[in-house]
Amino acid sequence: MATRLLRGCVAVGAIWLALAGGPALADGPGAAARAPGEVPSLDVGEAVRLAEAAVGRTVPDFEMRDRRGKPVRLSDFRGKPLLVSFIYTGCFEICPTQTRTLYESVKGLDVMLGQDQFNVVSIGFNQPFDAPEAMRAFAAQHRIQHRNWEFLSPRADQVDALTRAFGFSWVATPAGFDHVLGVTVVDADGRIHSQVLGDIVRADRLGVPLRRLLLYDQPLPALGQFENIVERVRILCTVYDEETGEYRYDYKLILVVLSGVLFFLSTLIYLGLEWRNQRRQRRQLRAPCPSTPQPASGHGV
Repeated sequence: MATRLLRGCVAVGAIWLALAGGPALADGPGAAARAPGEVPSLDVGEAVRLAEAAVGRTVPDFEMRDRRGKPVRLSDFRGKPLLVSFIYTGCFEICPTQTRTLYESVKGLDVMLGQDQFNVVSIGFNQPFDAPEAMRAFAAQHRIQHRNWEFLSPRADQVDALTRAFGFSWVATPAGFDHVLGVTVVDADGRIHSQVLGDIVRADRLGVPLRRLLLYDQPLPALGQFENIVERVRILCTVYDEETGEYRYDYKLILVVLSGVLFFLSTLIYLGLEWRNQRRQRRQLRAPCPSTPQPASGHGV
């Protein structure tokens, strides 16, 4: 069984680094320079730089396998925002805690955005150990039940290119993996929109980039015009409640929006009536006057 060695939870800004059981030594992206014989570790500043440098990059479209062993490509998730989390199944505490925290955040986001507005994937980077069977067991063990959340296993020869593309830094050590925790937000076109780094990724932190994507940076999924407007208003009228850790509807804001809509409609009706009255008056002015019949002259033959 894998063991976890926690090195003081080194914190820099929003990043937490953790160690847990893993494979043999290897220097991954973000590894700190080290002398021969020294234990590998992450260069935290470099890890931050790599994560931020990935913003705007189109993610690679490798074919992976889901937890049932079926082939899946990241392009299959295009058309909606996508939340991406890198994990490994041999971790006892850090990755499970991160995944459960993300699960609670996703349930809160469902209230604000709706269940079908975004997707989530967890990618196992410890290959070949994070095989579909291991990912399926990990999801079941931690009770991750969400219809838009999938667990993916890349091939071992894809891991380096995949993690570098996402700006995900990791280093294998004698005790396991030293890696960055966080979630990558990908837009509907497959480009990295932002990085939300840290071991506690709350719904409000993820809600900021997702709201921006859905309301401003890209259109909502194709609906009728009225449904589209209603959906945008619904998203705008939700706020994060720090006491409950969930999103809720702000009824004061809803009243403000409804008042604005009623004012707009009443103004539109008033202008329409005025235009109709003025058009009627112009028609009356242009109408010809009726001719008056002339009386008979009275002269006979």
